[in-house]
Amino acid sequence: MRVLHLFSNCKWTGPAEPALNLCVALRARGIEADFACAPDAGASLNKVVETARDRGIEPILRFHLLKHRHPLRNLQDRRALTRFLAERRYDLVHCHLDNDHAIALGPAARLGIPLVRSSYEGLGLTGSARHQRLLRGTALLLEPSQQALRHDAETFGFPRERMSLIPGAVDTARFDPAREVPDGRRWLNLPQGAFVLGIVARMQTHRHYEDLLLAFQRLAHDAPNAWLVVVGRGTKQEQVAMQPVRDLGLERRVLFPGFIEGENYVGMLKAFDMGVFLVPGSDGTCRAAREILAMGKPMLVADRGMLPEIVTHEQDGLVCDGSVDGLYQTMRALCEDRQRRCQMGRAARETALLRYSLEAQSAAVENAYRLLLDRRGSA
Repeated sequence: MRVLHLFSNCKWTGPAEPALNLCVALRARGIEADFACAPDAGASLNKVVETARDRGIEPILRFHLLKHRHPLRNLQDRRALTRFLAERRYDLVHCHLDNDHAIALGPAARLGIPLVRSSYEGLGLTGSARHQRLLRGTALLLEPSQQALRHDAETFGFPRERMSLIPGAVDTARFDPAREVPDGRRWLNLPQGAFVLGIVARMQTHRHYEDLLLAFQRLAHDAPNAWLVVVGRGTKQEQVAMQPVRDLGLERRVLFPGFIEGENYVGMLKAFDMGVFLVPGSDGTCRAAREILAMGKPMLVADRGMLPEIVTHEQDGLVCDGSVDGLYQTMRALCEDRQRRCQMGRAARETALLRYSLEAQSAAVENAYRLLLDRRGSA
């Protein structure tokens, strides 16, 4: 099977790593998965291209594949893609973003090649006329959540037999609590026996940091061994988190290590006793929550977006209403019960391996591909 993946961006953001990881995992299953992305990043490093090469994929760079619609560049891409597909004879074209989807529609239809689209919107695609047009020419829609599947079926009238629920994946070999990684607790100079809550989320006004900090203030009063670690940054970080921490007198108990990459990031997740996630952000699939689960840490999540689909209440974490009192009560419950935390942590790792591993995702995608091709072959 030969599949061309299109990714219309040059920035290492949002779906870039999931799309690239899927190609790597599909290749491991014997599928010839090629990856085309934007070649031009201006004066910046094209991390998508460099990471693809680091992971053993030489990306196809013969198209513009701009992030946003550009009438001239898109027209050039459609013509170039039509010639390329005619030469290479792919079985499927798999799109990951709106503009590569728009570019591929015409060429794929003219050559009779089924078009697959991955959605990374946990609540479903926006109900726009543009998405209506894009989905009209789509043979298979891969959805990250039940909510997204229901939304897109109802909003666009998209046939459910042409939709597959395939949760987002993480590299469970990289996010493995058994691996030797940098010591995040030592880096933060945390005391022995500290109970560490960790959140990985941009500091923006809609992320409910005010509720988290008020709940943690109550926990810090009751539990002298409790610390909160906020990983990330944001244009509103001073207003949303740093000044409120000072106002609440939590400067010594809430730590801001900033944006962390590579092995240091994995080591920081390993330093957590429990992860927290309050609301989906720009990544509607909440990948950080799955990364924390893969590290064998229970998750505390609010009942918002697709978070209750990622975490099973009382099994690999806890789901609350997201209020200050709800957050405080659930934090305190696990802070005081190490045995329960450890039990949930083991279940979290098992959940990640069974549901969120690249192996599980690529197997599900391959199965969806084959069902699509079988249906078309028998039509």
